[in-house]
Amino acid sequence: MKKNKLLIKFLFFCIIIFFDNISAQNKLFKYDLEYKSNPQKDSITLKKMVLDSENGKNSVFRTEHDRTSDSLIAITGLGLGRGMTLEDQLYVTKNFTENVTYKSIQTVYRDIYSIKIAERLDWELLPEKSRIANFNVQKAKVNYGGRNWTAWFTSEISIQEGPYIFCGLPGLIIKISDDQNDYNFSLTEIKNGSSKVYYRNKGSELTWEQFKKLSENYYSDPFARMKSMGVPVKKDDGTGNAVSVNMKEETDKLKRIIRENNNPIELNHKVEYK
Repeated sequence: MKKNKLLIKFLFFCIIIFFDNISAQNKLFKYDLEYKSNPQKDSITLKKMVLDSENGKNSVFRTEHDRTSDSLIAITGLGLGRGMTLEDQLYVTKNFTENVTYKSIQTVYRDIYSIKIAERLDWELLPEKSRIANFNVQKAKVNYGGRNWTAWFTSEISIQEGPYIFCGLPGLIIKISDDQNDYNFSLTEIKNGSSKVYYRNKGSELTWEQFKKLSENYYSDPFARMKSMGVPVKKDDGTGNAVSVNMKEETDKLKRIIRENNNPIELNHKVEYK
């Protein structure tokens, strides 16, 4: 995976005021995520991610697509569509008052499930220091999800936050990646957040074992619910016309996509599809 160059876009004349008051305001942190959906291939996927921090007490980390969809649902009741796979979802909420973190999963049918992250982050602070963009940073390591992670954080931003489930260091995480270079999060922008942050609801809470069962059932027949409801499955023929599909071909195609893009962050909870 190529090295990321941070593109910090905010104006530096407001840095001092921003840092002094960051814990008392809603802030928005943008991250680029470069990851390998298939570790056996060299191809890298880029996702634009957003961390909304509510007064340093609650936060939600998600794609820009999900953030827009959440706002639309709250305002109009209608959101954006989502993909057909479950393993590549990176929607996380943190409640620092109750010290609880949830990973959220939404199916193509808009069913929402939450998995409580009980795995503890036992950070190891290292003496190594460096400079990334205009920040003085320090190195730290942690094991999470069966992966070894290296983070660079700055105490110049007094918020113990970071991308995905990562938090708890004495400052903001600027960069974090696993030792296989499958996942690489890099901060790109900091700005004032919205006065109102819209979340998706919690939905039904699942254990990891229940999520595995959900994933296996979905993989065995991705279109089962559509078929049971009598909903016709159609696709664009390339000219703007909706045409019926061969269900076996579409099922086999989706199952192949799921198998070939099965590289979740939580390797210790990876579902082995056959």
